[in-house]
Amino acid sequence: MPRFYIPALLAFALLSATHPIHAQSSSADGSVVGASDESSPQMLRDAAWSRLEDGVTGTKNTDTRIAAISALSMLGGQQRAEKLIGNCLHDPDSDVRLAAIVAAGELMKNGSANVFSNELRGQLNDQDPKIVFTTASTLWKLGDPSGEDILLAVSEGERSGDYNFWKGSTHQANRTLHNPIALMKIAAQQSVAILVPPVGIGMGAYNYLKGSGGVSPQITAITEIGKAHTDPAKIALIEATKTKDPGARLSAAEALANYRGADVTAALHNLLNDDKENVRFIANAAYIRQTTTPGATSPTKHKK
Repeated sequence: MPRFYIPALLAFALLSATHPIHAQSSSADGSVVGASDESSPQMLRDAAWSRLEDGVTGTKNTDTRIAAISALSMLGGQQRAEKLIGNCLHDPDSDVRLAAIVAAGELMKNGSANVFSNELRGQLNDQDPKIVFTTASTLWKLGDPSGEDILLAVSEGERSGDYNFWKGSTHQANRTLHNPIALMKIAAQQSVAILVPPVGIGMGAYNYLKGSGGVSPQITAITEIGKAHTDPAKIALIEATKTKDPGARLSAAEALANYRGADVTAALHNLLNDDKENVRFIANAAYIRQTTTPGATSPTKHKK
């Protein structure tokens, strides 16, 4: 054996002794058998939480913070998400507060019970009419009539322009508005409508579409097929995570949060470092939910 081979073989032997080489395969929970701890589900969840928390608290960029808040809205019943959203309800940036109000409503609807009820009612006294309207709408969707007078005033204004109702309102914000007509105008603006998504489209996917000109047929199809919880639906959603359209990838990730299986975990794992910020945040939240939420659904066979 040539002498120059010996040092190379010794180096390889030492490397193998300190870093054993294992065959890698996927386990039932989506982790990699034989891989380092960095790729275990728990380590990946910890990293996902860190990305989401940094998106909310580690930057002053409003768009980034709203995207992270939107993703956190998927994690109902998770105390870490509740704490982050609760802090954002008192943020000095009104756009961040708007996103937090809607996210709080989503969390309460999906496992966080009445965690934010009192805080949301307090937002009805905000001096920003956008905050007041969005809060009233969010509470109404949760079956809480606390902001009913505000919604009635806007409705009455849209019908006849009669704003006398505002004069007798018990909400401080209503009395401090110099021009109640402004609330009706703001209610009709797309920027507020975006924060109050229609039924059937997740907050994350809908928020991503702001300024995009509407919902594409592909995203609509992903949103609808995601409700089926069948094997064909799961396969279609996994394929959608590979599309070039970031909106479709985001919508697919959001839908897959409610599915189980190593193939779902792997698909979400591939999006954790997506080149689009909004997709990354939703994928990280979806990964946390998919790997920790007992209620996630196992697909059923497609019924013909």
